[in-house]
Amino acid sequence: MKYVLVVEDDPITLKIICATLEKHGFSAIKATNGNDALLHLKGHDIHAVLLDLNLPDMNGIEVLKQIRNHPVFHSVAIIIVTENDDKLEAILGLEIGADDYITKPFHQRELIARLNAVLRRTQLIPSNMNSCLLFGDLYIDMKERTLKKNDKVIDLSFKEFEILCLLASNAGVALSREAIMNAIGGADYSPETRTIDMHIASIRKKIDDTGNEKKYIDTVSGVGYRFRK
Repeated sequence: MKYVLVVEDDPITLKIICATLEKHGFSAIKATNGNDALLHLKGHDIHAVLLDLNLPDMNGIEVLKQIRNHPVFHSVAIIIVTENDDKLEAILGLEIGADDYITKPFHQRELIARLNAVLRRTQLIPSNMNSCLLFGDLYIDMKERTLKKNDKVIDLSFKEFEILCLLASNAGVALSREAIMNAIGGADYSPETRTIDMHIASIRKKIDDTGNEKKYIDTVSGVGYRFRK
């Protein structure tokens, strides 16, 4: 059974979401504020978090940051639950590392569909988080979520690190933009956007792979990207 942490301070919304989850075979764990949510994450084997942004003790974005920076449960799937007028905060949440967002009011089937989608995507990210990868002077520690080049730490955003791990774990394999988006993006990521291209450009710049002759990440014309073996 999959355990879903529902972080919501409105009792009616909390009750509806939990009933919907349990109806579809999930086990719902309730938290009405950010501090309780973080405590539940430490005490339970949580598979996904439904995170409301407007919490009484701290902003949901701050909860998201603490989860993504935690050494143990940083990779849990997270869906932001937001109001119509919180669109910019939802986008900020995606940039920080949320997997998706859903806007109130929403249909039960939409919630379950998005939840199942992010759970499938998290399974596509390499599961062996104890492994370390070495490519020349580039060292990737997937457990510690650190990247080093010549022993110097390189800071990547959450999404950038996910993309790098996905490519490096499939070194030599050309991955399409759609496959990368399905693995790391939200349901609202569109193949028509240049989101993945922008992430790749940022990664290349940070690892100094911007010359005509790429050392790490190749562009595969008409397909996507490939990490060199």
